[in-house]
Amino acid sequence: MSEEKTKSCVMCGKTIPAYSNFCPYCGAKQPWLDEDEVNNQDVKRILKWYQKPVGKFISLVVAGLVIYFVGSLFTLQDGPGHKTVARELNQYLFNAQDKTPYGKKPSVKADKKKGVTIKISSDSKAVKDLKAGKPAKWDYLVNRSRDRSKAFHKVYANPEYAKFKVVDKHDKKKVLLKIDSGTVKYNIADKYKK
Repeated sequence: MSEEKTKSCVMCGKTIPAYSNFCPYCGAKQPWLDEDEVNNQDVKRILKWYQKPVGKFISLVVAGLVIYFVGSLFTLQDGPGHKTVARELNQYLFNAQDKTPYGKKPSVKADKKKGVTIKISSDSKAVKDLKAGKPAKWDYLVNRSRDRSKAFHKVYANPEYAKFKVVDKHDKKKVLLKIDSGTVKYNIADKYKK
């Protein structure tokens, strides 16, 4: 009677037939071995090492590093495109409306190098009310912009998206509001506070 060749399961370590592709005890996939390899001392030493907790741990760490490296090749991005950021902000700040308290057709432009520029009319109802001592509409824009800037700072890899600047649509040099990562750096409302 010939003795059946056996091997140890790479996962649970139990003795199983050498021809097994899967362990009948734990179901783990087994390496495919030729007849010569079953009795090969190097293969036996590798399988014995793998069955130890340290061997399994090192194998898992190496597999995790490989997965992380390959995944990072495909996921290192700085967030959505500038058009997506601008469209989302236009919806968030102005409900994508043409007529707003901030003038007709306020616009939002996102630039990966310059940040977010919001263009409103300096003769709009919100700015006129601000000058008249009624800052509610202006404060609404400031608060919404600050909240979004703070959120962008924590979400997007590109830090420029967290820099907001509100300018007059007719005079781009006239800055009305500056926000960086949720912190108001300049607010024209400070001029009108009594």
